[in-house]
Amino acid sequence: MINKSYTHLSWGIAVVAFIAGIFSTVAVTAGDGSGRVNLMYLVLLYVVFPLLSLLLFALFSALKKPPLVVGALSQLSFWPRSWRDALPELKREQRFQPWLFCQSQKAMLSFNLGCVGAFTTLLLFNDLSFVWRSTLLDAEDIYPFLAFIAAPWAFIDSAQPALELLVSTRDSRLAASPAPGANYGLWWQFLLAAQVCYGILPRLVLLWLASRRFRAQPGKSVEAAIPPSAPLINRPPAAPALAQVVSDSALPAQYCLVIWADLPQALVEQVTAQMGPAEQIFHAGPHGQMDQELAAETDPRSKLVLVAAWEPPLGELNDFLQQGQGALMPLDWRNSQFAPVSALHLDEWRRFCYPLEQWQLLQLDNASFDEESK
Repeated sequence: MINKSYTHLSWGIAVVAFIAGIFSTVAVTAGDGSGRVNLMYLVLLYVVFPLLSLLLFALFSALKKPPLVVGALSQLSFWPRSWRDALPELKREQRFQPWLFCQSQKAMLSFNLGCVGAFTTLLLFNDLSFVWRSTLLDAEDIYPFLAFIAAPWAFIDSAQPALELLVSTRDSRLAASPAPGANYGLWWQFLLAAQVCYGILPRLVLLWLASRRFRAQPGKSVEAAIPPSAPLINRPPAAPALAQVVSDSALPAQYCLVIWADLPQALVEQVTAQMGPAEQIFHAGPHGQMDQELAAETDPRSKLVLVAAWEPPLGELNDFLQQGQGALMPLDWRNSQFAPVSALHLDEWRRFCYPLEQWQLLQLDNASFDEESK
């Protein structure tokens, strides 16, 4: 069921990217009042943008950071809840980041396919006049750049840029009529080849590699992590291991605040007034945003994570805490005022925090409750 849910979400994001590619091409090829399409805008969309996205993907891979845009798309509110519920399961299996990298390639491939489909359709049912304009550059300046772009398909003569064509298709708004004898439609083969070379083929290769990486990383099932049960012996239960509650002095002066609960802003300000100002604030968890959670997860600074004491600690929070270090602070409040955390809830969070060696359990100073009640 979970597998089918994140598969549906994957195809949903791909469809959104495909539609975005269609609208991008339609917007760029709309042309001016005379129907003339700027060749340089299409080069930016079909060559420069795909190359920049590939460089960003290489950078994210080197830093081992997931692409935040795809993570934000996966949290859009119009997706069915069952589709979005598959993401915490992927995190618990430690397959979320490989899935994001795979999905980023699938989304970009869909975007480029949308561009190619829209461009081909416009060529079939409309006559496009490709021109270029520049105040500072001449045809001799632009030609080496276009020739370099077309080098991968040098064996296709009809898709190569020609200096004569570049000169004849230069447009000027001051000219009363187009240049005589210029064939403004000859650029379509160059543009189509650029889309295939820079948009389609690299994404097909990267999607294949990312899919292999995702499938090769098996999920860590909960059942496999549970050791075989020992024979039943009538023994008294062992006392649970509980983390110690430490003072706020354990938190460094420079930290970032992660709000994992639906905490009123006035209470957030009371926490920072007692703990000191945070360098950055992230809203994560079920009440936050996926892009901020991913950014907080990769932030190397010490963190103070605020949670609602009455909410049971879940696997998603445990996965998040495994990626960093800092302090965890369970809070209780009523009518926008802090209240002491009950011993039952505090013990549950102490049990949760005990195996997390890089995390400590904090509590607000009890004096703050007395001041609020006055």
